Amino acid sequence: MNKILKKIMQILKVTSISLVFLLVVNKASFACDFLSINIGGNKSQIEKYFGPIETDKENAEEPNDVTTVSTGIDRFCPNSNLGNSFIQAFIVNDKIAGIIVGVLNGTDNEESKKQLLYNYVISNYGKIENSSRPDWTGYKAWKIGGKEIIYGKWYHRKKFLIEELQISNAEYKDYLIIE
Repeated sequence: MNKILKKIMQILKVTSISLVFLLVVNKASFACDFLSINIGGNKSQIEKYFGPIETDKENAEEPNDVTTVSTGIDRFCPNSNLGNSFIQAFIVNDKIAGIIVGVLNGTDNEESKKQLLYNYVISNYGKIENSSRPDWTGYKAWKIGGKEIIYGKWYHRKKFLIEELQISNAEYKDYLIIE
């Protein structure tokens, strides 16, 4: 009888561990894959998230004018656990020049204090040395599969925290610069 009880306990232990593993893997599968966005690809690839993206080619001052569109992060990435964030796409000559994922902070910077975007970044792109404090400021850059990824946090006017993730490539990265 004791051997049967041990066997049942062993089966329950393996089943429990397997269940926890499956739940973790399943949650990870809901994570956004921003690297799958085809930088340099046609804007039509992301219009299902942003709606039709119209560029005014006839009245454009220069051939490389940038069109930007934004939406809440949940529209692009349901169940992402990125909190109060947005995604902004940059379009140049009907091509995707890159994206920015930004945190919408209030005057108290509460959203960034949750470190949701930060945790996403370190889980998907790599560690950032000495950055674990919610009030850390700085940036980190990676190159992965032809894409250039920049994560940064800085204060605007010494009070408002700006936190964002930028993804582009060498050809289009300069179009993501915002004044």
